[in-house]
Amino acid sequence: MIAQLINLQYGREDELQSDSLGVCIMIDAGYDPQGMIGVQEVLRDASGGQRQPEFFSSHPDPGNRIAEIEEAIRNAATFCPQ
Repeated sequence: MIAQLINLQYGREDELQSDSLGVCIMIDAGYDPQGMIGVQEVLRDASGGQRQPEFFSSHPDPGNRIAEIEEAIRNAATFCPQ
């Protein structure tokens, strides 16, 4: 069980990193990365507040992902390769 919890944390960090890279890819392709926030809002709303604690989940809570995506969008000029 401990090993599973440790592995879950790496999965969440990977998801957050992929969101940040996704912002860069969307900007580079000419798309508005705000759409990523809309997807997370749909996932959050679809759960109806019945999510398991993030500690036991392989994916970050959509609310946390929204915050990370917003941060990545704000920092895209310095974070994303030109």
